[in-house]
Amino acid sequence: MFAADSVDRILMPTNTEDLATLSQADLTRLRIENRAWSSEIRRNMAALVNSRMAKQISHEEYSAGRKTAKMEMEECDRKMAILGR
Repeated sequence: MFAADSVDRILMPTNTEDLATLSQADLTRLRIENRAWSSEIRRNMAALVNSRMAKQISHEEYSAGRKTAKMEMEECDRKMAILGR
């Protein structure tokens, strides 16, 4: 079964077989949350680029931020592929 976190959200299933046990409302909620996460990642990346262009952060900080964002976006894309668009 799925766990719920402290704000009563359904946590992402670990495999596609578990999706069959979710209601349509829960699937929709997971898709909406994932899209919001994707938007947040893109906003954070835009802020990171702007900070680097304004020379507010070093190249190393920028590179570390890009690496983190890339890993987050890969996970976000993986979840969207599982959930379907």
